Amino acid sequence: MKKIFTGLIVLVPIMLVMAQPPRGDWEKDDRKSMKTMNIWKLTEELELTEEQAEKFFPKFRTHQDKMENIRKEGKDALKPIFETLKDGKDVSDKDLAAALKKFEKFEREKVDNQIAFVKSLEGTLTNTQIAKLMLAPHKMRREAKDNIRKHKKTQNRRYKRDRW
Repeated sequence: MKKIFTGLIVLVPIMLVMAQPPRGDWEKDDRKSMKTMNIWKLTEELELTEEQAEKFFPKFRTHQDKMENIRKEGKDALKPIFETLKDGKDVSDKDLAAALKKFEKFEREKVDNQIAFVKSLEGTLTNTQIAKLMLAPHKMRREAKDNIRKHKKTQNRRYKRDRW
């Protein structure tokens, strides 16, 4: 009986840990839901017609994929410096100059891509919709920050209320 009881005590926690999905899967799900939420908010903000949506979203997805690739390349390019700093070593002038050059290249590529994307929408969206599209990321970030502030305030009030 003791062996069975001991076996259960050891096996149950292991089974619970094994049943949890890996952390990477949660991050992928979060990223997918964020992308879906962004598309929904963008559609609402731009007030797209069906014809406009049919033309806009393929261009938008292509643009998003390009931007994601640029971000990944930029992150990979700066990885050597990150590793050097992580190891507690000093970054040499040569390495810093090379990293700065790569960083500048990727940032310019991002800006050029953004401008090309906006210009490609001239026949698809109205000027007002293009302007709203250009301002949408800033508006979404501001709304997210405001929501976080509100959430923190409610948590603090709840915490203070429950204290003696």
